[in-house]
Amino acid sequence: MEERERLNAKKRSIVNGRFAVDAGEWAFRAEDLDMYEAFSLAALLEDAEELAHEKTVPIMDRTDRFTPTSDFDYKMIKLLVEQGLLKVHPSSSLESFVWEDDGTLSGAHYPTLASYYLPGSDTLENRIKGYLSSFSEIVSREKWPERWVDQFSDFWFDVAVSECKAYLVHMLKLHGLEFAPGQKTEDVLRRALKWYSIGQVYYFIWRATRDSAAYYAREKVSAKQAANSAVTRISADIDRAYSQGWQVSVYRRDSRLPLSTLSHILFSRALELDDPMAYSPVDLPVRRAGLELAWERIDSAAFERLIFQLVAETEGYENVEWLMHTNAPDHGRDVSAVRLQRDPLSGHSSQRVAIQCKHWLTRPVRDVDVNSAVVSIAHWQDPPFDVLVIATSGRFTSDAVSWIERHNSRGGHPRIEVWNDARMEFLLHERPHLIRAYELR
Repeated sequence: MEERERLNAKKRSIVNGRFAVDAGEWAFRAEDLDMYEAFSLAALLEDAEELAHEKTVPIMDRTDRFTPTSDFDYKMIKLLVEQGLLKVHPSSSLESFVWEDDGTLSGAHYPTLASYYLPGSDTLENRIKGYLSSFSEIVSREKWPERWVDQFSDFWFDVAVSECKAYLVHMLKLHGLEFAPGQKTEDVLRRALKWYSIGQVYYFIWRATRDSAAYYAREKVSAKQAANSAVTRISADIDRAYSQGWQVSVYRRDSRLPLSTLSHILFSRALELDDPMAYSPVDLPVRRAGLELAWERIDSAAFERLIFQLVAETEGYENVEWLMHTNAPDHGRDVSAVRLQRDPLSGHSSQRVAIQCKHWLTRPVRDVDVNSAVVSIAHWQDPPFDVLVIATSGRFTSDAVSWIERHNSRGGHPRIEVWNDARMEFLLHERPHLIRAYELR
């Protein structure tokens, strides 16, 4: 016992010498950081219960989850340390450091076992207060720096995928099946979230884990094989649901799987979502090299005619109509159609779709334009439209995208879909006869 205490005292002395608290003058504010860094740092520092003597409690010992999954915990902590935004506190447990066989310190550490502090001037307490204050000033989406707007889609998908991975592991464990998500799981869930909200992906996970548990009991396969089959089931279900137009239920959060601090900050404070489980961001595609079209070769009337032909020859759309007078007082409806949806269990259903065409090359579609379109389409009430598509040969502003996301997440009617220049070019790439007919390339 005495020998162990002596060795530990020696190790502690080595750690104190290698990881002395930095008293430098460097300080930073949230607006200086990328979105991943700013939100992760806030999630790590925001809750006073997760701090002890002005340093963080080790991730493994937190009361509330830092991020939805342990692998995302590791990724974010590693990022913050590599960027110099966090430093290892010398009071971290000796087990959080990597030691060589001869008792020397390797210099490495285990990210989720260590405690951290903010580098910079002033007291450690004031550093934390200063950073959190700067974060609070811009956490609301309307106040984000421009680069956060650009990074949002990737960040949201990473958080959402982690939420779904956590739920998948949780549900399989309830059925007595242990599971470690890999790259295939990541890819399947990321694809699902391109089409569905987190709550809808929960529905697919619930179905798959139920069926995998039944497969395990019925076929007497190994627990590993049964658990792995859940990912294959999710993949097959989302493909079938999307192609057949299922009406997918939005599942609620399981109370046994509390929201992580990072997710809470993003969903509640930044996006101010009434129902995060029903939210899916407007993920506008980026123009791909080689697909660009010469939109300046056509006028507004030709653009409407192109949209009409595109919809009319697409399977799943019926009763396609086109108002023959461009820019007429049509209350926003340039093209209308009935979109058919096929559900093998509940039968067929349909949605009335209005498509407003905006051949705008000199300015993007703004939030006021979207609001005006929604107000205009409300005049059509016999029967009303279920979906409003805004199709443009140009772009949408970030404020317009935010407006649409809030409208859709709160169940606004009609639901808004957007086709920007990149989506239009992708759709037409698969229909080269239309590109030739309108001499767009």
